[in-house]
Amino acid sequence: MRIIIACAGSSAKWGGHLGVPRHLVPMGGEPLLHRTVRQALAHSGDVRVISADDQRYKVDGVQWHEAPQRTPNEFATTLPWWSAESRTVLLLGDTYYTDDAMATITGFEPVRWQMFGRKGASALTGTPWGEYFASSWWPQNRQMLLEHLEKVILARAAGIARRCTGWEILRSIQRTPLNEHVVHPFWFAEIDDATDDIDFPADYARHPAATPEVASV
Repeated sequence: MRIIIACAGSSAKWGGHLGVPRHLVPMGGEPLLHRTVRQALAHSGDVRVISADDQRYKVDGVQWHEAPQRTPNEFATTLPWWSAESRTVLLLGDTYYTDDAMATITGFEPVRWQMFGRKGASALTGTPWGEYFASSWWPQNRQMLLEHLEKVILARAAGIARRCTGWEILRSIQRTPLNEHVVHPFWFAEIDDATDDIDFPADYARHPAATPEVASV
């Protein structure tokens, strides 16, 4: 199993809060990316971090790769490093994962593309909307995923889809409208705990594992 941690997305929503990128905010006393790397290494010896060329993203014990510029989403960004021999697990670098969530994601056995996330709001973290946290696939699923990735990219370019994210990939695979929030349990594994995405300063402020005082040390 190859685990790819994607950290190349725009940080415009984060706005330089705490003086660090959102992938490196302190959570439970350690930078978020370091926590995710530590958790990933407990399940695989093949862990990659994909980011802009920034020394802060080069974590000991894992391979680092510079992300291509101007790609439409994390699937296109990480495409050069998808495994041709084993399962690929794509983690979002701005997500806080509980240990249980990491075990659920890495331990998924069916040989198909799968998304992991939360369909709606979280009563635990207070996030008022759904989030997707990870996805995975096997070499047998690669061509199917590439076809749906291309479909979503073209739909976004044509103005048919409002965005070009993992949610649109899921909807394309489900064959549901790209702009309609529909989740089919076959393709979507629900994770509803403290696992959550950190996009805005408000996301960080309300998360129970946030430790902002560490950032000033």
